[in-house]
Amino acid sequence: MDKIELLAPAGEWDAFLAAVENGADAVYLGGPFFNARQSAENFDGSQLKNAVEYAHVRDVKVYMAMNTLISDSELDKALRLAEEAFFTGIDGIIVQDLGFAGLLRRSLPGLKLHASTQMTVYNIHGVRILERLGFKRVVLARELSLEEIRYICQNTCLEVEVFVHGALCICYSGQCLMSSVIGGRSGNRGRCAQPCRLPYSLLKNNDVAAGDGKYILSPKDICLVNELESLVPSGVKCLKIEGRMKSPEYVATVTGIYRKYIDMAQNGKLCMEEGGSLANNEDFRALTQIFNRGGFSQGYLKGRTGYGLMAYQKPKNWGIYLGEVFSYNKESRKIRLRLKEDLSNGDGIEIWNGEDESPGGVVSEISVEGVRRKTAQKGELAELGSVKGRIHKGDKVYKTSDKNLAVKARESFSGRFARKVLLEGKIVIKRDMPLMLQAADKRGNTVQVKGNIPAQTAVNVPLTRERAIEQLSKTGGSPFEFSTLELQLDDGVTLPVSEINAARRKALEEMESLRRVPKHDEMRGEFGDKWDNGVYFPGNSRKKISKLKLAMLFYRILEELDYSSLGIDRIYLPFKYMLNNNAKKVIDACRACGQEVYAWIPPVVRGNWERLIDGGLDRLTGMGVDGVLAGNLGVIELVKKHSPLKVAGDYSLNVFNSMTSWELYSLGCSSVMLSHENTLRQIEGFRNVEGLEREVLVYGRVPLMISEHCPVGSIAGNTGPDSICAGECVKGEYRLRDRMGMEFPVLCDATDCISTIFNSNVLFVPQVLSKIKAAGIAYARLNIIDEEPQRVRELAELFRAEASGLPCTEERYEGIIEDIRKRGYTKGHYFRGV
Repeated sequence: MDKIELLAPAGEWDAFLAAVENGADAVYLGGPFFNARQSAENFDGSQLKNAVEYAHVRDVKVYMAMNTLISDSELDKALRLAEEAFFTGIDGIIVQDLGFAGLLRRSLPGLKLHASTQMTVYNIHGVRILERLGFKRVVLARELSLEEIRYICQNTCLEVEVFVHGALCICYSGQCLMSSVIGGRSGNRGRCAQPCRLPYSLLKNNDVAAGDGKYILSPKDICLVNELESLVPSGVKCLKIEGRMKSPEYVATVTGIYRKYIDMAQNGKLCMEEGGSLANNEDFRALTQIFNRGGFSQGYLKGRTGYGLMAYQKPKNWGIYLGEVFSYNKESRKIRLRLKEDLSNGDGIEIWNGEDESPGGVVSEISVEGVRRKTAQKGELAELGSVKGRIHKGDKVYKTSDKNLAVKARESFSGRFARKVLLEGKIVIKRDMPLMLQAADKRGNTVQVKGNIPAQTAVNVPLTRERAIEQLSKTGGSPFEFSTLELQLDDGVTLPVSEINAARRKALEEMESLRRVPKHDEMRGEFGDKWDNGVYFPGNSRKKISKLKLAMLFYRILEELDYSSLGIDRIYLPFKYMLNNNAKKVIDACRACGQEVYAWIPPVVRGNWERLIDGGLDRLTGMGVDGVLAGNLGVIELVKKHSPLKVAGDYSLNVFNSMTSWELYSLGCSSVMLSHENTLRQIEGFRNVEGLEREVLVYGRVPLMISEHCPVGSIAGNTGPDSICAGECVKGEYRLRDRMGMEFPVLCDATDCISTIFNSNVLFVPQVLSKIKAAGIAYARLNIIDEEPQRVRELAELFRAEASGLPCTEERYEGIIEDIRKRGYTKGHYFRGV
């Protein structure tokens, strides 16, 4: 079995040391820009160089995350950063932006590209595209089951990386616009404000169905340490720990424990503990103590678990349950409780009193039976002080941090050179000759050092083999140790121990220098002349549009609506509806009126959906459908492989720059929708790709989240790990209500139980139509999700008039415009950006 790579996070230098010294095979970190954790400390040029050198000396790889969307104006800066990282010796770059990946592939062909989980690759079809695009590794979506992971591993030459521990996004990575649209902080740009960790209520029709004020979008962290027995032989290349925003102590603890059990799994030494787990109680308690949200889940590795996935009560670290408040003295501010776990001064506690902010703090005073102590044991009735806040008998108490665990974790990376590289050594000490010391590593590096003075015949005590080996083995101040030492020593000679020590130090210093040299540096001169044309591609002149066309996407079918009468140039109808016997009549009517008809496929389609698509593409072709609206790389591959239909790329492909539009055109798209996060100025700056039409959204609810988890089934339907979904989603219309009273429609797709959360306000920007036409945009799209037929007709008329440049449009349609404004609307990112 090939060695599986353990990949650990580093948001700053101490976390980097913690990862390396606790057994990580590779570390991923961010540079100063373009990474998905912009609020971490990250690594600038000199720090990155130091990190790469430190890691490479110890046989550890370093990957740099540049896993955000990058605008046209930023591409050159991003390329320069990637170039510097490449010549620093970085082992790979993790990329989200498809256009940026293409530039890296052409400009730095020696650089290994890893497709970030932000690219939302969840099936073999998406992986096939990455193979053609020159990627070395794919980080799969976290929503996949073990069977799906195995299948992909068995059918690709790419390295496969999966997350095994840490925070789990409730939305498919790369598909979340909630933080961006609501607060202007984009997850796709590394600034997510985590609105999923806020409380919501689930509304059914107009009533609160369940979950009032709970954290119904906040999942537990995943922990797959007990699943390594099945994961290790699955074919995955890399097991990844999430946590670039976590503490060095967290990185040290989690990395060290996973190192232990991965090694055991690969050596066939895993055995079941009492209770059916692979990790022993001490290790699992350490993982739980260092950070958890309501315990852990297995994510989707064994399928959906409904409410078992979620941490409804608190969105932050829970720690370990310590007991209930037995009594609280308001004057002395002391609480008494029967301990369920050991407790020490310096530990952190939190008392759950039902309020948003829980009282607690660092324990500074412990008494048991009136006697002051530094520690108290499990089972003892302890008195703790001083704790401020509204505290009541029966409140639950949690130990949120453990001083001893933190000290132990910090000790693991605070010592000097704890991680060692094995060398083979040979030393020759002969009479009347200086010593010769040779050291070699497994990479093929060899150093040879000659002493300064010759060995002499001993007058008193000769140098012994034991003494010579002892001195050579004193490598504690270096990152090396000798696995073997061959010694050739003449009998009866002597040599100062200082000579042996000096030779050892010099040999190890030279070996460290050899291992530190960046392997790409000698290639630097080859790329100096490539940058000027790096962001150029054929046909990048501004395209003049004679007519701005209108498109409408219908998330649901309106039976009473005559689609052919809308005067819309392109209609997107749900793929599943196209398979209905009544669809042919609608398609023929639209085509007769000169309208294009496309089948809309959701951005995430797995299982049942893939079978529907595979079996329905030929039927669509025969019905006269013009094309398919695809929101994922895998869907593009599936359609282009099996059908002559045109492919339009949807918003979920994250077309944030001109180069991404070029890459999608190269993959077979005839049109693409630009990212909802583009500003008007950025849209105006897009380069034209000859033969590719561009589209932007000008009206409708923006999809904020696409989730494998169904809040409707879990909350309203009470679907859990051991129950079957009762189909609650078809029994009404559902919305989420936040603390501000804003309501977000939830659309559930029962085909594969994917849920989509839409923005509370509609995007409404008829005023930009003339500017996007001047920018070469071919289609202005309207999203229809919960509008009535009459409103759809009114919207079509309004936007037709605006697109045609009719005077006084606002006065003619004052009624509908005023109604939209009263209900709530947004201009999106057209004028504010991210």
